[in-house]
Amino acid sequence: MTIYEADWVCPASSGPCANGAVAVENGRIAAVGTDLQLPGPRIRFSGCAIIPGFVNAHAHLELTILRGFLEDIDFIKWIRTVTASKKERLTREDLLLSARLGIAESLAAGVTCVGEVMDAGVSWQAMRELGLQGVAYQELFGPADIHVEESLKGLAGKIEALRTQETETQRLGVSPHAPFTVAPRLFRAVKDYAKKERLPVTVHIAESAEEDLYVRLGAGPFADRNRERNFEVEVAGCSPVQHLENCGMLDADTLLIHVIRIEDKDLQVLRRTGAAVVHCPKSNAKLGHGVARVVEMCDAGVRLSLGTDSVASNNVVDMFEEMREAIFMQRAHTGKHNALGAHGAFRIATLGGAECLGLEKRLGSLEAGKRADFVVVDLNDPAIQPVYDPVQAMVYSACRKNVRATYLGGEEIRIDAGPWMKQAGEIARKLVAAP
Repeated sequence: MTIYEADWVCPASSGPCANGAVAVENGRIAAVGTDLQLPGPRIRFSGCAIIPGFVNAHAHLELTILRGFLEDIDFIKWIRTVTASKKERLTREDLLLSARLGIAESLAAGVTCVGEVMDAGVSWQAMRELGLQGVAYQELFGPADIHVEESLKGLAGKIEALRTQETETQRLGVSPHAPFTVAPRLFRAVKDYAKKERLPVTVHIAESAEEDLYVRLGAGPFADRNRERNFEVEVAGCSPVQHLENCGMLDADTLLIHVIRIEDKDLQVLRRTGAAVVHCPKSNAKLGHGVARVVEMCDAGVRLSLGTDSVASNNVVDMFEEMREAIFMQRAHTGKHNALGAHGAFRIATLGGAECLGLEKRLGSLEAGKRADFVVVDLNDPAIQPVYDPVQAMVYSACRKNVRATYLGGEEIRIDAGPWMKQAGEIARKLVAAP
């Protein structure tokens, strides 16, 4: 047994304790508290806080290589460039390198668990190699009925090939992309498949004005593009969230991504169905999509988590920044100084994320019996001092550079990403040179 001591221990499931300790044995937390009278070596982190590893509930690790490649363009061009890059310019090995680099960045920033949406499927390999925990959702597309059988067959084949590699905290899921790339019939078929195979589901929804036009009116650039390809566009005539409910997609095993453009009655739909939401404040803002109604979701009892989205639409993995952005945007949006607080944001970024991924019994907080996935945050930075409340100090003042150490299963993780960064530079030059 090893006991890790710090000026503060912040479990997320309860308030912070001063001069606390976390006892670890066989990769799990044995005890948390003050004055732990237990045998074993002690490691002291002076001037630091020990916190649960962050849960980044929505990411696209395979897109790490596109950081900085899609700046200051509209959403339609952004999506088309991402799609073309993945399908025409990047190899499977390029995308695997991209995922590895994204995981190295995440672990260095204190992220120990992720809700990863993968297209090529290589993120799962990288997660297993480097120890990142979480759910890897296999993405699929099929905007017309003619694609349903082929898309579902392809999905089942990919899941079946990886299923035996699952662990308690490295799980697989499915992700029908969005309403403009997934036909209603495919949504229904995927959900039926997920229920049968006991797989969690995540879907991008209510993200943009263009998507809203597509679902409500069968109009806009997404509709135009599908009609150009001779795909039938089914007009739902309702909000995107209501559309998903009509397709049988919403229940407690569904995690909705973004959820910005919603009506009052959509809040009741979320509450009634038990669907969870992952909020991506920086990505939402950078792409100009708007501000999600997070406070109202909280009031409605909706389970909430926090995600960075891909660094192609965010630029950095920094959960401290995400927490701050979430707080400040809610206060600006509502005009209330207490719309969202530091402790609430901290919980959403840790235990809330684990709850939304269905992993809360094993991850997300510092509690006896859970995996010893934790992070040491150095509070000795002049920009953080003095510390009155460690959670408030970290949420309002810290950044990823203040992460001193990241532990997975009780083992400190250090990754030399230098060779990968050199390879990434070579891939970036290939992207820029492509016609």
